[in-house]
Amino acid sequence: MSHSTQLNTETINQQAARHDETADNISQQLDQLKSQVEATLAASTSSATRALSTTTDRWVESVRKSVLDHLHAMAENMRREAKNQDAMDSDSMQSILNVPMETGNFLGV
Repeated sequence: MSHSTQLNTETINQQAARHDETADNISQQLDQLKSQVEATLAASTSSATRALSTTTDRWVESVRKSVLDHLHAMAENMRREAKNQDAMDSDSMQSILNVPMETGNFLGV
């Protein structure tokens, strides 16, 4: 069974979409966590609960700025590189097609 390490644009874009979906899922879970902490704070305004709320808010924002931003940036980088790969493949194919006919026949083009 032959295996290939070459990736096509469609496969790369699918993986980039999965990165975006993962980031969106994490974001929804963070929103749910914040809602649960806010509900806890509404039921109890003790110092410990307020500290939990403040800590959660800071942590959620930190995750959004680091993890989620990196996932989205990675997805965008993957899409850009897939597009660049397609452009380079197209340019290379055109260069091959521009080879003089005698050499082109030798190459099987």
